[in-house]
Amino acid sequence: TADAPLPLAGMTDLIVETLNTPPEQRTVEQRQELLEYYRTIDPQLKKLKAQELAHRKKAPRDPADTTKAQVVDHLKVPRKTYLLVRGDFLNPADEVKANTPAVLPPIGTSNPNRLDLARWLFDPRHPLTARVTVNRIWSRYFGRGIVFTVNDFGTQGEPPSHPELLDWLATQFRNNDWSLKHLHKLIVTSATYRQSSTNRPELAERDPYNTWLSHQNRLRVEAEIIRDQALAVSGLMKHKVGGPSVNPPQPEGIANLGYANSVKWTTSKGDDRYRRGLYTFFQRTVPYPMLMTFDSPDSNLSCTRRERSNTPLQALTIWNDPVFFECSQKLGARIVESTQKKNPSLENRINHAFELCLARQPAEQEIQIIRQLYQEQTKLLQADQSAVSELTNQLSIPEGSTPREVATWIMIGRVLMNLDEFVTRG
Repeated sequence: TADAPLPLAGMTDLIVETLNTPPEQRTVEQRQELLEYYRTIDPQLKKLKAQELAHRKKAPRDPADTTKAQVVDHLKVPRKTYLLVRGDFLNPADEVKANTPAVLPPIGTSNPNRLDLARWLFDPRHPLTARVTVNRIWSRYFGRGIVFTVNDFGTQGEPPSHPELLDWLATQFRNNDWSLKHLHKLIVTSATYRQSSTNRPELAERDPYNTWLSHQNRLRVEAEIIRDQALAVSGLMKHKVGGPSVNPPQPEGIANLGYANSVKWTTSKGDDRYRRGLYTFFQRTVPYPMLMTFDSPDSNLSCTRRERSNTPLQALTIWNDPVFFECSQKLGARIVESTQKKNPSLENRINHAFELCLARQPAEQEIQIIRQLYQEQTKLLQADQSAVSELTNQLSIPEGSTPREVATWIMIGRVLMNLDEFVTRG
């Protein structure tokens, strides 16, 4: 309080002199000095300062201050490189020098280094860098590139289906400081991307592969996104950005398949179990099985285009994989809990389940199918309490509901997550 005595510790002679001076006679400097002293001893201000400091520590740091890269020292006299006859280093042939392919613009320096190569790649006059990048991103959104052979722009590749569009996008990419964010936004806000994927029978013969982009292509989403969708609809996903890789649950015995049993897979705890698929640790000798089942590339080769397969194992993975089963548990509980107080009717819960999983309302026929499934599952679970216990194991039952009700919606959630529509971008 104002009447409390000031502590003597830390007082300077100037502070003591100021306190002994009547307030009306104190100079501006004395008042300022006294104010600064109060700031050092006020407990409430100390608490606010500590909170401010903790908040500042969380601020993103300048990459220049945090990122370190090993520096390779250049030799004063560059080492000579030779063609090796049949790959034998003991049998060198002609000397070769660093340069770019003759069919492309010259690099412009007599003894080019890596910096010269980087500048050459991003020279505005370079004919390939912008086009290849744009084409690769386009293929991720439409299932095929403007140049179908995304990894071959040479004479062995296919010509572009829309050459002027490719050039325009490449120019936009280059002129906007090579901004990938700008390029992504440009594509996804276009009328072409936002078309319906409904097939047009009148074009089936004239354009069977949708080369002319008369409609959007239906694509199964990529492996990491399938896992992310399951985490998202269940409410389990953690959106933390950055940090080390994580080890989500995987079937028992997978890690033992590594060479000489050298792989140790310790399942991550807490929020790390539910990080996005982007952060899943990739073991080269024993890659994460769920990702490989859905055509994630391995780490041995550079991948410019992912393949898309359709196998029974994919459906079995979504049905039985530990991660997907846990997601279906949480999804069932979420459907029940979010509708329990407002409107716990069967039809309302069916509508809510479709909104969560498929982002749409169900058709009347779909409502009838789910209603019948609900009745069948309720009847089965009434006669099998052990199945109810297994389905709701380690699950918090929403207030006002029953384990059997939640177990029934867990089974319905598993069905919805296994629909083709759940893993397909329409």
